[in-house]
Amino acid sequence: MLRHELRDCGTWVHVQPVPLEPFAVSRRSYDELFAASHDLLGLLRRALLEAAPTRQGRLDALEVRPTAHSFPFFVDDDEFELRHCATMARPDVVIGPDGPQFLEFNVSGAFGGPTEAHGFGQAWTRLYGGSVSTPPFTVDDPFAARADLLEEVCAELGLPRAVALVGNRVDRRGETTRYFDGEAAHLRERGFRAEVVEPGDLPGAIGRPGRLRFALALRYFAPADWVSRGESLDTVHALIAAGCVLYPPESSYLVANKRLLAWLSEGRSWMSEGDRRLVHRYLPWTRLAQDGKADWQGEPEDLRRLLLARRESFVLKPAVGMMGRGVVIGRSCAPDRWEAEVARALDARDAIVQQYVEPTRYALEMAADPGTEPYRAPVAPVLSPLLFGGRAGGIYARYYPDGRSGVIGVAQGGAMENVVLPERG
Repeated sequence: MLRHELRDCGTWVHVQPVPLEPFAVSRRSYDELFAASHDLLGLLRRALLEAAPTRQGRLDALEVRPTAHSFPFFVDDDEFELRHCATMARPDVVIGPDGPQFLEFNVSGAFGGPTEAHGFGQAWTRLYGGSVSTPPFTVDDPFAARADLLEEVCAELGLPRAVALVGNRVDRRGETTRYFDGEAAHLRERGFRAEVVEPGDLPGAIGRPGRLRFALALRYFAPADWVSRGESLDTVHALIAAGCVLYPPESSYLVANKRLLAWLSEGRSWMSEGDRRLVHRYLPWTRLAQDGKADWQGEPEDLRRLLLARRESFVLKPAVGMMGRGVVIGRSCAPDRWEAEVARALDARDAIVQQYVEPTRYALEMAADPGTEPYRAPVAPVLSPLLFGGRAGGIYARYYPDGRSGVIGVAQGGAMENVVLPERG
């Protein structure tokens, strides 16, 4: 069932041991993850807005320099950019010794998880639901949550219910567009006109030259991926110039900038006591990677000396990055490499340093192949609540079947996937 439901969607269900059950949590724990996700995302958005009253000021505060290939799609309507900059988000969370810890927020339309979470949710409901109307767990469908958001966007902007899903099968390691097709089909069931549009289809599939067929495009791609393959972004610029709304807007990538996490962890003057308690509860200690003093366990410390003296306590991350690229975990690398990475990060001022969180293991039932003996093994999952316009779209999860922790990557690392489902009631 899993291999059928997730075929050609870039997962490893055909080559890795597959889960025989979802990760199960209480309803209270599930709701806590979404409440914390929603509130922290709101703080990240406010941190961006409080940084400066103008777009250029915000870019300067984040030390971002837009180019033709980096942050290329800002539009003139800054109010629209800011109003919709945090509508789609996927935080990455580990359950540490003291509970959930939010390591970062992916804020865009391109993050992975919705299709995978939908597929696993469908499979678990069919396999373990008994009566489909009353399964023992609740499934929040990311496709439904995003469709609700897109309905609101079309109504707000006065656009027809027509959406182009702009993505590339190569980004999802697929031979077909099946990764995107399921969501397009769901949108059509909801009354949208919806089509999958790949780079080679542009601009014709949108209606250029000629009449614009889609006035709203879900940006299911990262510009850096297209540029790395030599694909031009000119067609996307042409769509925007023709009046097509690329959604979510470019400012969503500013909310994803990890410098904002460091600002919140350090504290900002506008933060209330409730804000500070929320951050203290759910964010691991995070600071900008730069020379100078940093408060560590209540004492000011020289950051460079602290990082070198306590290598196993810290992780370095690029402030702008995705898919675990460039992340360096102190305890997983040799001292000489760590020293070099610390020197590079502090000199470049383009990274954050974060306290390492040891993940709690979960005993998950899995099997290598159909018909083989099931077994339970402890795994260290990264949990990712999916948020669309404040709505819960399920919790996507990744883990290594052999129990490894660290940087958990699907595309490069071969991590297996699953979902977290709450017990009904």
